[in-house]
Amino acid sequence: MKKITLHLCLAAIMASVALPATAQLKSGYYRVRNNSTNHYITLANDRLNYHTIVSGAGGASALSTNDNNNQQMAIDIVGKYLGNDIHLIDDNQVILPSTVIYADKKNNNSANYDYNLIAQGTSLLTLTTGMYDGSGGDVKFSDLYINIKPNGGLYTASIELKATVIVYIGSFPISTNKSLGTRYFVDNDGTFAINTSSTGENAKWSAEAVDHFNVVPQVEFNGKYYTTVKVPFEFTLGEQVEKAYVVTAVNDGILQYQEVTGTIPAGTPVILECASPNAADCQLHLTTTAPRFTTPDPAAAAAGVPASDENSYYTGTNLLKGTYYYNTDGKIPYSKFNSQDVNNPTTAYIDGDHYTKTTNPQKYVLGITESGKLGFVKATGTGIPANTAWLETAAEFPWELPAQVLLGDVNDSGDVSIADATMLVDYLLGGDASPFNATNADVSQDGEITIKDVTMLIDMLLSSPAE
Repeated sequence: MKKITLHLCLAAIMASVALPATAQLKSGYYRVRNNSTNHYITLANDRLNYHTIVSGAGGASALSTNDNNNQQMAIDIVGKYLGNDIHLIDDNQVILPSTVIYADKKNNNSANYDYNLIAQGTSLLTLTTGMYDGSGGDVKFSDLYINIKPNGGLYTASIELKATVIVYIGSFPISTNKSLGTRYFVDNDGTFAINTSSTGENAKWSAEAVDHFNVVPQVEFNGKYYTTVKVPFEFTLGEQVEKAYVVTAVNDGILQYQEVTGTIPAGTPVILECASPNAADCQLHLTTTAPRFTTPDPAAAAAGVPASDENSYYTGTNLLKGTYYYNTDGKIPYSKFNSQDVNNPTTAYIDGDHYTKTTNPQKYVLGITESGKLGFVKATGTGIPANTAWLETAAEFPWELPAQVLLGDVNDSGDVSIADATMLVDYLLGGDASPFNATNADVSQDGEITIKDVTMLIDMLLSSPAE
């Protein structure tokens, strides 16, 4: 009997070793890659409007029946929305911020596989929360978590399309819980889609834990490399990313900026200074804090309010702005409810008004100015890349951003001398002070130029060793 028991135990152990095991996902940062195509999921939009979906399916009264045609129409429109909101990319050389996803487990119950996926200032729970308020009744959508289950070393992700349908007989409401079935997340030849398949390789995903992301340098100046970034999670500098700045003021066309040290708050658009031109070298480290996102609001979703949280959590002054999505002047399909084409949602196109256009007011992006300095130049073309920061104004002006800060070098000569103190005094007395480097003149680094800076500059000169 003991031998039989021992053999059974050994057999069980061998079986468990032979089968690939996948651990249940813990809450944290991941990149999600398709097992068949090696595409990564990236969030490209922040809209999912239920007016278009329910209207296309015939309204609340149609969804309350068991009409398969109407239900399939609703599913098709949801799929088109998700195909517009979620893009698939194959760049695995660097970790782009738009591919960083925070999986937030619904609860600590080990038998529960429901998660909210947070990225780019919004979340799957936010996108799928909404309300259709129509003349034939109401449809409310909420609590739509994604189900992520281990599957032979990988994961399958699915979502149950469910809602509460309320129709009225006279003034008496009749409420029905309706499910359109469970749909799996798949990679349909490079396009994100949902369907009923749970066995195909295109429905299997790997979740790769990440602790950093990369930025792509845009501009080279004086041996350093610069870019801008805005992301919804807090981070710290690392590897070849040496400094981060915000813009605090513009005086006579000259930018004043402040270095940000330590942890960069979520949603803060910043200028980054890098020592390498290679994106793979330019890493920014994620903290363990969950990213910021807008909490679901059915009423706001019904009104067509963007789901993303564009707020910055930097407490100081910062003139930089930015967004989490690609900004375009073009027309975006399935972007939000089109009141003039409500009965034809499959061809409804609207102006992408929740995207930030490159004009009105004019936007300026990081570049080399006409004077050959690092600064901000007028944005051209039809769009600005996602996770990019810019300056904007209603009138043109030259921005010029010094690449290196030499406090006290008021006349921008490359060293600090008594001539700088003289120019600073002239500036404060209202005299001619050209050229004048306002950033270097703020010796105290308190955001303003006063007699305090003169005193500190003189102290610097007196304490400097004699030549």
